[in-house]
Amino acid sequence: MKTEVDSNYHNTGKLDCTNQVNKCTNRLINCYRPYRFYTMLQKKLFYPLVIVFLLGFVGTRQAKAQTKNYLFQAAYLINFTQSIEWPAENKEFIVGVLGSQYTSRSISRTFAQRRSKLGGRKVTVRRFPSISQIKGCNILFVSANSTNNIRRVLRKIQGKATLIVTEKEGFIGKGSCINFVVKNRRMLYEINPSQINNFGLTITNKRLVSYAVNKSSIQNATE
Repeated sequence: MKTEVDSNYHNTGKLDCTNQVNKCTNRLINCYRPYRFYTMLQKKLFYPLVIVFLLGFVGTRQAKAQTKNYLFQAAYLINFTQSIEWPAENKEFIVGVLGSQYTSRSISRTFAQRRSKLGGRKVTVRRFPSISQIKGCNILFVSANSTNNIRRVLRKIQGKATLIVTEKEGFIGKGSCINFVVKNRRMLYEINPSQINNFGLTITNKRLVSYAVNKSSIQNATE
C-alpha cells in the first residue's frame, strides 16, 4: 500500500506540474497575441504612413522646383518685353497664359513684384483655360501641360502681334518664337528670330539672340 500511495502521489504531482506549465504557457500566449497583433497593426499603419510621407515630400519638392522655374521664366518674360518692340496699339500690355491657375499666379506675382511697365503701358497677366479662349495678348506663354498642339495655337493668333513662348522640347521648330529649356539645372531659352519677325515684332536688343542656346535652330530659322 505504501508503494501505491507513493506512486499515486508522484503521479498526482506530475499532473499538477503539467497543468501549471500549460496554464503558464497559455497565459504567455494570450499575452503575446495582443502584442503581436499590436505590432502587426503598427506595421500595417506605419508603412503606408511612411509611403504617404515620402510621396508628399517628393511632391512638395517637385512643386517648389516648378514654382522656381515659373519665377525664372517670368523674369525672362520681363526681359523679353524690354528687348522686343510691339506695335503701340493699346495702353495695356497683356501677357496671356495658356495653362493652370498655378502657372498664371506664379507669373503674375513676379510681374507685380517688379511693377512692370512697358512704354507707359500697364502689364496685365491673363489666364486662358483653353485655346479657344485665347485673345488679345502681346505675349502668350504656353505651359508644357496645357497642349501638345502648337498648330492650333498658331491658327488662333494668326495675324496678331503676339510673341509665343513655350516650354516644351521641339516647339521651337514648330512655330514657337521662344522656347524655355533646362540644361545642367539652368533655365535657358531657344529663339526663332524669323518667327518673331513673322508676327510683326522687332528685336531691339541683339543680345536676346546671342544669349540663346541651340544656335543651329536659330541659323535654320533665319535662312
